[in-house]
Amino acid sequence: MSLFHAKHAKHAKMTDGPDGASLELALALMRSRDAIAGTEQVTGATAAPVTLSSGERLFRLQADHRSAVLLSELSEGISVGHFTPDDPENGAPTTATLSHAGRMLVQIDRPYLPQFRAAVPLVGNYAELRADRAAEIDIQTRDLLPFFGSVVMLQPDRCDRITEMLRIALDLTTQVVMRFKLALACPRPTQFSDRLQPIIACPGHPTLPSGHATQAFCVATLLTGLQTPGAPVKAGDQLFRLACRIAVNRTVAGVHFPADSAAGAVLGIQLGRLLLGRATPVGAVARASFDGRQFVDKNDQPRDFHYGVLDRMVTGRDDSTRFDTKADFVTPAPLWSALVAAAQREWDTRWS
Repeated sequence: MSLFHAKHAKHAKMTDGPDGASLELALALMRSRDAIAGTEQVTGATAAPVTLSSGERLFRLQADHRSAVLLSELSEGISVGHFTPDDPENGAPTTATLSHAGRMLVQIDRPYLPQFRAAVPLVGNYAELRADRAAEIDIQTRDLLPFFGSVVMLQPDRCDRITEMLRIALDLTTQVVMRFKLALACPRPTQFSDRLQPIIACPGHPTLPSGHATQAFCVATLLTGLQTPGAPVKAGDQLFRLACRIAVNRTVAGVHFPADSAAGAVLGIQLGRLLLGRATPVGAVARASFDGRQFVDKNDQPRDFHYGVLDRMVTGRDDSTRFDTKADFVTPAPLWSALVAAAQREWDTRWS
């Protein structure tokens, strides 16, 4: 049985009771119908016209079916490509891009292999923080939203649409970032040294961009957009400080380079802006780029990543990163717009 049909079967039980409750309920409903309907001929009532828009009908779907619809809509027009010639050192493309409706939104260039190797000591030095951050690292392997909820008070019983919006964004981000990872084929820190010994299972997929960084910065961008539409990224804001910490925790754990986090920050910010743009009839998003070959300090030494570095990246003071100012229009996503509008109403009425 597929996952989809397994979930459908669960819904068909019409009850959240323990296993076997659906059969008991079915027998009870049969008896009830026999008693009140008898043997009379069944006739159909006159149907009424549809009065709800597709966006309004969306919320009558089960949550997982709604998620499938929204991810399908948001995936329309999105493409991930890569450039040749290949990197002669390892045969992988040097550049990957994210485009929407034929317009490029993000370009990421991978560091050279010697640059990854030179950054291994940075990763090793972060091991000193593992005892302090182990609890965070462990929970963040499973869920990021409780950390953001502690900053902006996302109470589950009052913010279900906001939470749903963020969950959909996390799922879409995973789809996109995995395409970048597959295209760029960057090695993990542990492939350079057996002395790093991560404190969590090292993922089997390539390292750059960091998926956790991409997701964290996408969520921070979306929540910032709910609070203040059109607000710029400010590295010192609590949401982006948190996104930085989540990203750095992956280096502390021993599974990511700082450059992975920087690339994920750019990709995540752009995905967040794309999702906000598609939630409006006239949304527009400017291009951005990250060149891992330029993510170095003086004398070409490997660079660390933290919110001070992020500040340089988003304010145009870093050679590795560029955020353009001229924006291109993006195609609206009406169903996604309905969910974001519901999330915005929750945010706007949070004091009520």
